[in-house]
Amino acid sequence: MCQNVLRIRERVFRIAAPGSYLFFFYSGDGQEPPHVHVTDGDRIAKFWLDPVRMQRSGGLRRSEIDRIQRIVERNRWFSRRSGMTASTIEAQVPGAEDVTVTDDTLRVELADGRTVSVPLAWYPRLVHAAPEERDNWELIGGGQGIHWPDLDEDVGVEGLIAGRPSGESQRSFKRWIEAKRAGPDAGDRRP
Repeated sequence: MCQNVLRIRERVFRIAAPGSYLFFFYSGDGQEPPHVHVTDGDRIAKFWLDPVRMQRSGGLRRSEIDRIQRIVERNRWFSRRSGMTASTIEAQVPGAEDVTVTDDTLRVELADGRTVSVPLAWYPRLVHAAPEERDNWELIGGGQGIHWPDLDEDVGVEGLIAGRPSGESQRSFKRWIEAKRAGPDAGDRRP
């Protein structure tokens, strides 16, 4: 198992409340003030903590947002009491062991027994790849990343666990898709 360490500034609490929500309290997240991400597994809402107000609904219904906001208001003392503003926790980032790509999902089996599944739409190059290109992957960095040589695509385990989609710009993706459509010999043509 890989011993790389990911340093993050967050506290995670499961608060006993109706519904099954996880609350991730953050501080030191770039230039953002202390805030909480609330997820039910599929959708993620974001609330600023001082004062408590919704920043992003994440597809939750208004009634859910109102209920979650009340829970955050009642429990925001967790963030202060836990020393969140200066807290740093260390989490081991396990290596990938196996990868499966379907028409709509990227699934990665991790060395610690977890399976991470994310929408394939997060990685446009994989969406536009032929099945044989998707199946041609290799583990890199001791399992800390996955590389698709036919697509020039790299996905890090840390990003998968954190729920970060591809950071490729639209401009870069557009250039890549145009080159793919032109074919492999398009750049080799000589006058």
